Amino acid sequence: MKNTILFSILLLCAGCVISGNIRETKSTNNPVHTKDISLYQCYRIEKEPVLDGKVDDDCWQFIPEARCFFLLGGNEFATVKPSWFKAGWDNENFYFAFRADEPDVKKINAKRPDGDRFLWMEDSVELFLIPPEMNCWQFVISAIGSRWNAVGIGKTVPLENWQAKSFVGKDFWSVEVKIPFKVLGKIPSDGEKWKINVGRNNLTGPEEERVSCWPKIEKSFHEVENYGTIVFKKRVLNKKESDAIGQKINEPRYSLLKEKITSLAQAYEADYKSCIEKAYSIPSLKGQGEQLANIWSLVMSYYDKMKKSPEINLKEMSDVLLKTRGLKEKTEELKKKVEMESLFN
Repeated sequence: MKNTILFSILLLCAGCVISGNIRETKSTNNPVHTKDISLYQCYRIEKEPVLDGKVDDDCWQFIPEARCFFLLGGNEFATVKPSWFKAGWDNENFYFAFRADEPDVKKINAKRPDGDRFLWMEDSVELFLIPPEMNCWQFVISAIGSRWNAVGIGKTVPLENWQAKSFVGKDFWSVEVKIPFKVLGKIPSDGEKWKINVGRNNLTGPEEERVSCWPKIEKSFHEVENYGTIVFKKRVLNKKESDAIGQKINEPRYSLLKEKITSLAQAYEADYKSCIEKAYSIPSLKGQGEQLANIWSLVMSYYDKMKKSPEINLKEMSDVLLKTRGLKEKTEELKKKVEMESLFN
């Protein structure tokens, strides 16, 4: 019952707000206030991609990739099923590519047709764009390529003339989107800043990753004040430049991941190492101590690796952090048991 209630709450937070709560949302003349952690540099696309959802056209190689989506609350990342996006532009269109890891594609939940306002209740991606002094545009694309759009917050308008195609691979699904600037009402200039949010609706689990998004969002995709910034750049990159800028875009998030590993390693050395060692000498706690010791060993091993090299393997680091969920709490529980045993021995 608890899970059902929690699931329903998350659905309400992630998707469209009922009409009684709709409010128009506009960008203002004020500078876009956002931390570097949600700043995306959008470069020109020289040759328009073929929209088939595969994101394998050569032009995408020259567009930086934004990784590491936050869970709602902005304190943890979606590490079980990560996502990434790319965005580019030319004189007429805004181009958007998105990929969602999905190990079991047979579980993908997506059946609704074009124009269905409840696409957010399926496996889908939501793109929000706010040009300066204009309303927020919301575009929802499901894992099968169905489309829905809105202005403001969840205010349905007829489907505009924009395109989207999806593709389901072996262990992922992806989409490619083409939005004419005529739809958005403005062609950006070089260096112009818009607000952006990219969010994923994940219906296949785990429950804690039901909703994830690129900016640090607290409760709902419609928190305009927490949106990221997209800066339009009027030049075409080469592959080396694209990779370097992608690294720069993602580095603040990588730093947060590194900080989590560092914090765990320091906690182990300061608070938990001796307790784990003592648990080995207590027959009733030895098994629990061994299980936790194996995970802590993984943490310390990766921590040592981090100190030797600044380069990170995102997949490897994510796997380590995934295994450490709840580790400190479990170790605190063991620590109390060890302390209790010490009182009577």
